[in-house]
Amino acid sequence: AAGKPAQLTPPNLLESTPQHLSVSDSFLGKELAASLRKVYDDRFSNTRSTLTERFVWDYWHVPNQYSLMRTAADDFFGEELYGQLCDALTDHGQKNLGCNSITQPWLSFYVDGCEQRMHTDSWHGPFAYVLSLTEWEGR
Repeated sequence: AAGKPAQLTPPNLLESTPQHLSVSDSFLGKELAASLRKVYDDRFSNTRSTLTERFVWDYWHVPNQYSLMRTAADDFFGEELYGQLCDALTDHGQKNLGCNSITQPWLSFYVDGCEQRMHTDSWHGPFAYVLSLTEWEGR
């Protein structure tokens, strides 16, 4: 009928195949990934440094869930790089996962004895991610 908006047919979710794991090797961009990694490398390049910026890690232990070292990404990377990281994560989530926003990114590292067991962080939303800045070729 004239003047009526077209009706959109929603996807049949009962016929869709759930995807429990998604790997994206290039959403961040090599230049941004290298800049983020450089911040980490520069901060820890002098193993004897006593600058306070090296001591921002919190040991976070929840029995039967996880044990790790963590820090807030905004404090660690600074405003400009943090903004670029959030923009890249948000853009990827919107285009590929149907998310409209992200929660605050955290950084973590694991040493011998640290772990992450099966748990839920559902209050953060339906998806979780791991963004590795590891230089795999030099490892």
